[in-house]
Amino acid sequence: MAARRKKRTTRVRRGDLTRPTPRQERLLPKRLGYAVLTLAALLVVGSFANSFLVLPVKSWFGQRSEYDDRATELDALREATDRLQAEVDRLNTPQGVEDAARQELGFVMVGEDRRSVVADAQAPIDLPYGWPYDLVEQIVQVREVEAAATATAD
Repeated sequence: MAARRKKRTTRVRRGDLTRPTPRQERLLPKRLGYAVLTLAALLVVGSFANSFLVLPVKSWFGQRSEYDDRATELDALREATDRLQAEVDRLNTPQGVEDAARQELGFVMVGEDRRSVVADAQAPIDLPYGWPYDLVEQIVQVREVEAAATATAD
């Protein structure tokens, strides 16, 4: 018969539990260890509080402001849609089609005269200061004076 092997146990004997760890074998002093453990526990609790309370509330407030922005945008789009629908309704009438043809295409009915009044086209001359531009500006002024003189002479 084979001899039975004795099992090794990892149990701590009662006598070993009551024996304090010698000071030179400790990793941290006793009070510092409790402080680190308390700080770690507070850190874990704070992380959970941030994850489950602060971030969702912050997100909720952000959603409220975004909802208000979207509601304003929706009102503006509805107003634009109403204006476009009114224009479509106006263009679906014979008078609306005729008005659109007159304005957009220059349509004239038989027997009507169309006269366009065009304003005097004078482009403003705003040239920068400096050598070539001063010379051009003087030439333009001389020609304006000459044109005014010939217009009064006629």
